[in-house]
Amino acid sequence: MHEASPLEHYRQLAASGEAIRRENYRALVTSYYELVTDLYMSGWGESHHFAPLSPDGALADAVVARQRFLADRAGLRPGMKALDVGSGVGGPALNIAAHSGAHVTGLDLSPRRVAHARRRARESTLRTQCDFLEGDAMCMPFPDNSFDVAYAFEAICHTADKDRVHAEVARVLKPGGLSIGYEWLAADGLSADEVHRLIEPICRGHAMPHLATPSGLTRQLRDAGFVDVVVGDAEATGDLTAAWDLLDRMADAGEAVDDSPLMLFMCQGARALTRAARQGAFLVEFWEARKPGTPAG
Repeated sequence: MHEASPLEHYRQLAASGEAIRRENYRALVTSYYELVTDLYMSGWGESHHFAPLSPDGALADAVVARQRFLADRAGLRPGMKALDVGSGVGGPALNIAAHSGAHVTGLDLSPRRVAHARRRARESTLRTQCDFLEGDAMCMPFPDNSFDVAYAFEAICHTADKDRVHAEVARVLKPGGLSIGYEWLAADGLSADEVHRLIEPICRGHAMPHLATPSGLTRQLRDAGFVDVVVGDAEATGDLTAAWDLLDRMADAGEAVDDSPLMLFMCQGARALTRAARQGAFLVEFWEARKPGTPAG
């Protein structure tokens, strides 16, 4: 009898529909990153998010510039404590800690990615400035009022209950603390057919139980008790057209040199993103929101 491969197991789970993906989000996300982490790092480095690209600029420089922008916008500085929600292999946390002087704690669901981030921290000069914990953003292992800033780079989209995540962020932030970041979203007002054709392939290809919308994210933040909510700052988000072009070129190159099932799966996922983005159905949007109260000191 044929035994399903890890990729086949993942694809079966991802294709089971939103309700099943939500119920089994932990297996969905951790099995996905067991499969793709090495390819992510070989193609995108150690910061797995998008950023505006200049015509002659390097991807590595662009993602670091994105991280520094967020750190500066959040006002991070020495003596502050930041939480990286969905910290991955640790690239953004290490870069933000080095840039800002703040202490950064990373939280991620994937044991493999947490292990890599811890190793990178130990090997760097930031070993006392960064911690990485395995844990669930829907049930954070931190006391109330622990952090000055909580941020995420395109990570909350992997969670099953985004309302709970934002409520947990509000709980662990200090009074006056800031929630800030970038998120994968489906455009508001899509038809059922557009969701099926354009958004569902993204969810299946990238371990997403479902995608929120800009209006949904705004409601989630407000329901969590945040004020001064901003979703969709054009200057902060930037133009990602060149990033979609790069992703298509990377998919072309990947298929040309490697016809393995995993590479073909990754290339299909990349093209699902660029197709939906170019049709305006898929968005990467900036957000920020503040917890009511006056910061201590």
